[in-house]
Amino acid sequence: MDATSALLKVQQNLRKMKRHGRHVPKILRYGTPKKIANIMLAEWELRQQKTILRCLPYYFIIDICNVCNLRCPLCPTGNTTIARKQSMLSLDQYKDVFNRIKEYALVVSLYNHGEPLLNPDVFSIIEHTHRSRVGTNISSNLNWPQPVDINDFIRSGLDYITVSLDGVTQEAYQKYRVRGDVAEVFDNLRRLISAKKALKSKKPFVEWQFIVFKHNEHEMDQARKLASEIGVDLLRFISPGIPPEDMHKPELQEKWMPDNPLYWERNPKLVEEHGYLFDQACFYLYRSMFIYPEGGVTPCCFAHDERQDFGNIHKNSMSEIWNNKMYRSSRMLFSKTAPAEDRVETICDQCTVFRQDGAHLCGVRSAREVFLEGRKQAHSVAV
Repeated sequence: MDATSALLKVQQNLRKMKRHGRHVPKILRYGTPKKIANIMLAEWELRQQKTILRCLPYYFIIDICNVCNLRCPLCPTGNTTIARKQSMLSLDQYKDVFNRIKEYALVVSLYNHGEPLLNPDVFSIIEHTHRSRVGTNISSNLNWPQPVDINDFIRSGLDYITVSLDGVTQEAYQKYRVRGDVAEVFDNLRRLISAKKALKSKKPFVEWQFIVFKHNEHEMDQARKLASEIGVDLLRFISPGIPPEDMHKPELQEKWMPDNPLYWERNPKLVEEHGYLFDQACFYLYRSMFIYPEGGVTPCCFAHDERQDFGNIHKNSMSEIWNNKMYRSSRMLFSKTAPAEDRVETICDQCTVFRQDGAHLCGVRSAREVFLEGRKQAHSVAV
């Protein structure tokens, strides 16, 4: 392992430790014997890299609004490449979905490909989830085109909010958060912290997430000072994430990746060298389920096209979807045991995010081969 890889490994572990504030309290607050037993089973089956699971997912991502007011270039909603109907879940529609998953749900993140605060029912949805003894997360750009009562963040019972704020000046911020107003974000962030203090509430936990790009890394020290001054619970610097389907495009790597190698954990260069970004099996296939407004179920946030769905929560039960042909075929890619049945191709076949121990056993080309072929083709077009 070279020096840069070792530093990245240490950095990743430190970030995981810092984020315990997001996970541990929810187990203590919302864990029932049944839910905790299911979590333990899921983690064991992940380590065993099972294909057919006895556990059910315990972390759900329900996209209550896949519409956004910003135009972030690497986001399928922002760059308008998302191949899904864009809509919002009403409170009643959300309840219908939630009732299908609440028995095993420890946490629900109410966002994926949009800005959840655009949904007028967002705080009613959070409150309903909280009253059902399930934890809640949201992520927001804090640019609000409609009025928001800042106290609703506390009154609704929200556990955790991630504020997407990549810079401290408008010049740097707007290069990625297109249409965003950094002054408005800071004003709303300060109001949120003040409301927590006024209501003497420890919740929601407020994370300032700063994606470190080439154009904003010089503002990191200023961000640290402001985070301390404002009083956020956590300032988290993370690597840019280029969508897997665009990972082979060198111009994106050149434009967005920072110079600091500590924030290369999602750098396509790692795929070229190792064949994956993260040296582990995909945990989403064992822990999580992503649900879109129209009911489509996917294994992760990279499924931007409804044709990549693994099922629909309105047509099948959670347990039927969880071990269907699509899920089983995807887990085979991470199993060290030869497949016991024929498989179908899924979005996971060409995933460059996680290490696929079973791809060769499935007769599937490695993600690195696919990546290098895509990069070769991109280079030929450029020339």
